[in-house]
Amino acid sequence: MRRVGWIVLIAVELCAVAAALWWRFGEEQVQLADVSNSTGSPPAATASEVAPVVRQESAPAQSPDIPPRVEGEDYAAQLRAASDYLEFARSLLPAARAGDHAAQFNISRALDYCAVDYRFYVDRGATHRNLDDALKWAASHWPYDSERVRLVYDRCHSLMESEGKDLGERGEWLRLASDGGYPLAQVMAAKRQQLKGVSTGDDAAKDKESRRLASMAIRKRDPQVIWEIADSQLTSGAQGEANSDELAWFLAACQRGFDCSPQSDSVSAFCRYDPNCQPYESVADLFRRARGDDFPELEARARWINEKIDAGDWEALGF
Repeated sequence: MRRVGWIVLIAVELCAVAAALWWRFGEEQVQLADVSNSTGSPPAATASEVAPVVRQESAPAQSPDIPPRVEGEDYAAQLRAASDYLEFARSLLPAARAGDHAAQFNISRALDYCAVDYRFYVDRGATHRNLDDALKWAASHWPYDSERVRLVYDRCHSLMESEGKDLGERGEWLRLASDGGYPLAQVMAAKRQQLKGVSTGDDAAKDKESRRLASMAIRKRDPQVIWEIADSQLTSGAQGEANSDELAWFLAACQRGFDCSPQSDSVSAFCRYDPNCQPYESVADLFRRARGDDFPELEARARWINEKIDAGDWEALGF
């Protein structure tokens, strides 16, 4: 039974990763606002804006082992706490246009969240639902979480109804942040390259670019970067079994300090697909339950990954 639980968890996680990549990047042509132009310029300000977007044709040379400038604002915490993503994104525009890569990345995250999740629950093709209709629709589809539906609606309905025309395009903000050396943006850009390789059939070239971006990001040794690398197919080139490595990388991020507590978003993401989750379980507890007697091997693999990260042995990790 433990082995069955392990196989189910692996299958669910791989499906979740594939689905997330597709929803996030597979329909990039459907934007909150069509603001692209023939010059490939970054998100433009409206006529009333006086601060232009900083155009970064190329990022300045930077040692891969030196973290980027520490930002004075915790935009990620503000994003988690925000109840209105239109208001949140607009509050970051001046900093983003001035070249603040953390602001650029978090605007991209806000736009991405609404473009993906709001479309999933509320706007599906020609169908537009109000909150009550979205709740009814979601109740008949697994996995269902009424609190999540309400949260997505509250955060995104004003942004989506306004079309966010003054906010620019999410992919361009991500590019600016990635080109500027912001590690989380580099990982997300790596995931984008993965999906482009699948959709265009140019897997080898896109995989090379994905690994280049992930290779730069992992050198910052940020626990969240390690988690995002795990939540992809980027670990399949490392030593060992690919499926085992995927969960080992998640666990390695937990060991480095990423929030894997029972109340964390990471547990919520796994438990959305696992009806057997218990309120006291952490990520490690979920894996221990699924893996059973094999969990010490998984834990040892995670420690090995962190040892290689600490030693800067990127080649051993596939980067």
